[in-house]
Amino acid sequence: MVNAAEADLDAFFRHRDDVPAASCAALISSLGRLRGSDDPVVTFAGLPGACVPEFSDGCQVELSDGAEPLFRVTHSASSSDGPEPTAARHATADQVLLTPFQVMSRTGYPSYAGMVTHWWTGRAPSDGDAAIAYLMVKHLIALVDHERLMAAVARVEDRAASLALEAISGRTINLAIGIVMHQTGLPADDAEDLLRQSARTAGTGLAKLAAGVVRSGALAPAASRGRSGPVTRSLSLVSSPPVGFLPASGELA
Repeated sequence: MVNAAEADLDAFFRHRDDVPAASCAALISSLGRLRGSDDPVVTFAGLPGACVPEFSDGCQVELSDGAEPLFRVTHSASSSDGPEPTAARHATADQVLLTPFQVMSRTGYPSYAGMVTHWWTGRAPSDGDAAIAYLMVKHLIALVDHERLMAAVARVEDRAASLALEAISGRTINLAIGIVMHQTGLPADDAEDLLRQSARTAGTGLAKLAAGVVRSGALAPAASRGRSGPVTRSLSLVSSPPVGFLPASGELA
């Protein structure tokens, strides 16, 4: 079974001789300069200028994503740009080629649809013209899809990197809490509070302070200096013996 891409290529090669080779080369060169964007308006806006006069005498693109006003851009070889070029009004029905398109929502972006209109003032479009017009639209859709896919991949990679960093930071903070518990004898919640208070006092992030604790193996004494509150008092009870207890020297306090 022939897939859509192979069918498109087959149609191109069957009909490419219907258009002069020089015109094809110029058209391909113009299409190659079109800028890809995850916004179809940005990409499709360049199509009329790329098609005229290499492919047709005039081209108009109409596009909508259902939420914004209809986007329209027109270019004609024999008149100034506008919503109704003179050449388009003078072209007969058999000299106009319509190429509708519709793209469903992908990778979190909204769907969009539109119409590309080509016209010729001296002849009717051939089957080859219709095939080339269709392939041009497919090419622009592919440009938009590529940019949208790259943007989606970048978002996923950023999210994965953030999750990895959060996981590493979480493990570091847990290690630092364990070190502070061992150093001070505080329970886990108080040790975490002490880390957080120390980070605020030092004007740094919790993860950064925790990394320093893990590297040094202890919470620096200066980290708790000048604080008051339940955590500081708890640390004081652990580090200083109560009045009346025998100190290490054996003398009464």
